[in-house]
Amino acid sequence: MLYRKFGRTNLQVSVLSMGTVSLGMDYGIERPGDFGCPEESLSIQLLQAAADGGINLFDTAPGYGKSETVLGKALGHRTECLLATKVSVPRGAEGGILSGKVLWKLVENSLEHSRTALRRDALDIVQIHNATEDLLKHNEVMDYLSEAKDKGIVRFLGASVYTEPEAMAVIRDGRFDVLQVAYNLLDQHMAEKVFPAANESGMSLLTRSALLKGVLTGKAKWLPQELQKLQASAERAKDLLSVSWEKLPEVALRFCASNPLVSSVLIGSRTIPELEAALSAMSDGPLSYDLLKKIESLAALSDPTLLNPSNWSIA
Repeated sequence: MLYRKFGRTNLQVSVLSMGTVSLGMDYGIERPGDFGCPEESLSIQLLQAAADGGINLFDTAPGYGKSETVLGKALGHRTECLLATKVSVPRGAEGGILSGKVLWKLVENSLEHSRTALRRDALDIVQIHNATEDLLKHNEVMDYLSEAKDKGIVRFLGASVYTEPEAMAVIRDGRFDVLQVAYNLLDQHMAEKVFPAANESGMSLLTRSALLKGVLTGKAKWLPQELQKLQASAERAKDLLSVSWEKLPEVALRFCASNPLVSSVLIGSRTIPELEAALSAMSDGPLSYDLLKKIESLAALSDPTLLNPSNWSIA
């Protein structure tokens, strides 16, 4: 397993990290006979196998069903593993951002719930979940999280975002250690400005959606009608790279890891064979320069209703 410096944290993280949303709830493209959250015992085995295989960063969130609890049972005792979770900030009745004692209590309860579920006295990384520009301007949120960091409840702070303006706002803030963004064969828009800016600021880059919720796998054939443009784009990627549907995910992962500014690439394996394929892909090293130049032509989609899975009608 290759390890990289995790920004200014002085940590070394595996180039592959493990996302756990699909271990806590039904998630992704529904293919007959291959869908649904695994049994808890199988998820625990998978997480332990990932750690044994060299993965040392695991990402979860309170909003991922039972994910935090499963992760805590599997790896809470393994202090060499970094467990990254999140805190969500819901809106008030009129859509405004909560503030004052209400907001503080929400943040406090979220952190305590995560500490209990993950079986950790201190949380390695806490990210603001889906941080928007207006939320980032609302200093109270970061004030509370910074206070938790000062108390030793949290070691490092981060934010997960969807758009370039949100990412740049996180970088400008200066108090975040980790930035989580989407990055894959079909969605490369963060690489031009955000990646260099984050690197210049000393932040670590954690990328998600490497397989675009299953689009860059054989599951693309089961996409609903409204996402047929995505299926066509996935087929174009497969043909351009001269690979089968079975090999496309491995190339997609190697593409993400080939960018030296990326600290770690989140994978969403649900089974041991999927994990083993991802680990094997990393052993093949980065893609060639010629292939990376060819891949640049794939990033033609810009419609957020297609590239942002939170806008899809599927789970």
